[in-house]
Amino acid sequence: MWSVAEDKAVELQGQLDRGDTPRPIIVKGPQPTISECIKTFITKKESGNISPRRVKKLRLQLDQFEAFMSARSKLFPSLITAADVIEFRAGWEKTWPSTTTRQKAQQNIRGFLRTCCRENLNDLLGALETIQLSKDDEERLEPKPFTEKEIKVLFAQIPKTFPPEKVAVATLLVKFMIATGVAIRDTVQLKRRSIRDGWLRIRRQKTGRPVLQDLDPGICQELLDGEGEYIFWDGKYEVTSAVTSWQDDIRLLMQNAGVWIEGNTTHRFRDSAVDYWLGEGWSMTDVAAALGDTVAVCQRHYANLASTRMEERLAKLPKRSWGQQGAEA
Repeated sequence: MWSVAEDKAVELQGQLDRGDTPRPIIVKGPQPTISECIKTFITKKESGNISPRRVKKLRLQLDQFEAFMSARSKLFPSLITAADVIEFRAGWEKTWPSTTTRQKAQQNIRGFLRTCCRENLNDLLGALETIQLSKDDEERLEPKPFTEKEIKVLFAQIPKTFPPEKVAVATLLVKFMIATGVAIRDTVQLKRRSIRDGWLRIRRQKTGRPVLQDLDPGICQELLDGEGEYIFWDGKYEVTSAVTSWQDDIRLLMQNAGVWIEGNTTHRFRDSAVDYWLGEGWSMTDVAAALGDTVAVCQRHYANLASTRMEERLAKLPKRSWGQQGAEA
């Protein structure tokens, strides 16, 4: 060992004598195991105000991932291969029959891998390709606007589901989303300055496209009342935590009201807004501008609603009737 050290010292001195810049010696620290990375990941989520329900689901998914890798003697993130994650995902249909559940599980696994993998990250993410919805899932996730009766039931349920100090803001959030169809992430980040003149002017987080709506004066005033930059977010936790917290609350509200559809929670507010607009004679171009989507996306997603509303309008139009006299002729 001493001779080796002497040889290294001679080599280093020679580099200095020649004016060369010695190569830095990189000493790698101990690598955390997959299990340790999961604990760190969960702790971060818990400190971000993620609901206990979501943390429990996340821990279950990641524990299954760790057990699968451990059975393959893959104890460290750097040892995980694309083949490993592909085979892990192959058993999901039995574990999670719902396609939307598998999609969410994959989203969570991808999020975890981003925090602990480096050299192999691109290969792993590339292996976890998009999970396509089945025909049954697509039918289940078709636009399903609330009926006026369901909306009344929903509002009546709010005081029974939310604590007293949150009833008013929860009622306002539901009213705003049903009236405007704004997505939950954009709703949570809504700023009072975005509605100062009675017009809703924002850009969608998902598409980057502008949303433009002339708000009802009553709801606009309710939104402007109060203090703070944001209406539905206190800014204390990261916005993703606030969004998931509201989603969990709204899901519980809908379940208690008996109007919940699995995999289709806050998007039903958007469907309800579009259905109302189409019934009032709005064109798809109008709807697209109000939602911050392209006309093509709106036509593809809301074609059935538009068709139903068109039939309703056509049924109300005057029709030529020959009556009994025409029949005798």
